[in-house]
Amino acid sequence: MAASESGLVRRTISVLRAVAAHPEGVGLSEVARESGIPKATCYRVLNVLERESWLTLDPGNRRYRVSLGLLSLVGGLLDNDGAYRNMRQVLTELAAQTQETCGFDVLLPPNVMVVAQMPGPRLIGQTPKPVPRTQPVWATSTGKVLLAALDRQTVVDDYAQEFEEHAPDHLGDFDEFLKSLDVIREHGYAYTVDELEQGAASIAAPVRVRDKYPYAVWIGGPTFRLTKEWVDTTAPYLLQTSKRLSDLLSVTDLQMAGGLPLY
Repeated sequence: MAASESGLVRRTISVLRAVAAHPEGVGLSEVARESGIPKATCYRVLNVLERESWLTLDPGNRRYRVSLGLLSLVGGLLDNDGAYRNMRQVLTELAAQTQETCGFDVLLPPNVMVVAQMPGPRLIGQTPKPVPRTQPVWATSTGKVLLAALDRQTVVDDYAQEFEEHAPDHLGDFDEFLKSLDVIREHGYAYTVDELEQGAASIAAPVRVRDKYPYAVWIGGPTFRLTKEWVDTTAPYLLQTSKRLSDLLSVTDLQMAGGLPLY
């Protein structure tokens, strides 16, 4: 690893450590002081981490906190009474209700990462896929629904080049893709068939945490079960679950912002 790359990694780790030490949130000046990194450099690192959904930024008090997506990966919310456990319970109920596998993803450009997954009863006898795992944003219902939740200009600025280089041909050109996001935005959910893998389908809805949509909840299964008719029937349940998760995580987010205990 080049010296410049090694230095960047060390700075990023130092910033993450400084933020993680303050579950109630911490401002730029304090992060710079505790990490020993110049304020301007610290600001750039924080911006990147916030854009990548590793950190969240409270727009009111400008304080940074480690995101649920990152905490769920490193075990910070794995307590029996924590937000991660409560989120998994919601997924368990959705899987029981729909009889299909359900999951919870976070947007980590240019991919989405599955951070929780509950197998449905019909998955018995099959080997579940590993969690966490990353999947291309273009080939997943969660990726598409999370892009649709972004401001259109943000998608253009941040994803146009990535689309040209990596998106599959069947999606058409970027303008066509943007139009498909408009449809998803209008419906409130995304439905994909034979994109991540042949014979697989999924439906996803975004999960709002205050004024952002960093997460998505999904239901996945074989195409012969997850038909268009099934989607029409099941979408309301998925949207209800999305709202339930939004309420749960927004309360958790406010508790953390106010320095209140999560458990």
